[in-house]
Amino acid sequence: MKSTAPLPLSKLEANPAHVEAFKALAHLTRLQVFFFLVRAGREVPAGEIQEAVEVPGPTLSHHLDVLRRAGLVQSRRHERYVYYAVRRDTATALVRLLTACC
Repeated sequence: MKSTAPLPLSKLEANPAHVEAFKALAHLTRLQVFFFLVRAGREVPAGEIQEAVEVPGPTLSHHLDVLRRAGLVQSRRHERYVYYAVRRDTATALVRLLTACC
């Protein structure tokens, strides 16, 4: 999702990017990974995420890739480590969309 100024609540509408983000979060492991990263509030190496959610490395890689492609997390490689963090702009947009209709 593109990072833009927040729209007024009356102008918020769901779009295909929102659907992809919600689909990515509609899996228990991915939701656990996402919540872990939100609580961490910083970039976290993949190994630390793996320890926290207790899934095999290849499985975690798949879930992180789904979250990344959905725009929910960003990744950065440094030497032999990959670090992940929540994309706050996307998370905020999803929360705004959900609360706009309630």
